[in-house]
Amino acid sequence: MKLHYFHGRGPLRHLVMIQNGQRVELHIRPVAGGLWGLVALIGPDQGQPEGQCRRGPWKTQARAESALRSIAGTLMGRGFEPCPEDYVVWSVAAQRLVRLIETGATAAASSSETIQFDPLA
Repeated sequence: MKLHYFHGRGPLRHLVMIQNGQRVELHIRPVAGGLWGLVALIGPDQGQPEGQCRRGPWKTQARAESALRSIAGTLMGRGFEPCPEDYVVWSVAAQRLVRLIETGATAAASSSETIQFDPLA
């Protein structure tokens, strides 16, 4: 099993990845109370997002960025190519979804090792 980890330059708040006309956007956003969340959206490159995945919350932006890089590495293993210069186009959907990340005392950061996209509701 080959492990991948995305090593980009500088801090990451978002990343676009492309494979055969499929687009994935990874977004790190503040949730509430100083916590950070990660939202991943997938869909056709020239269309609207069709699936979503939410992770977090984390106490620091650095932890959320580490999760983003780990998920990006997993996606690279599936054949997605990182396009760090590409613009994000689904930021409004990401902002709406990050509000759904639980921040209460019972909330625990989700595992960033696997990524499963759920239908966008």
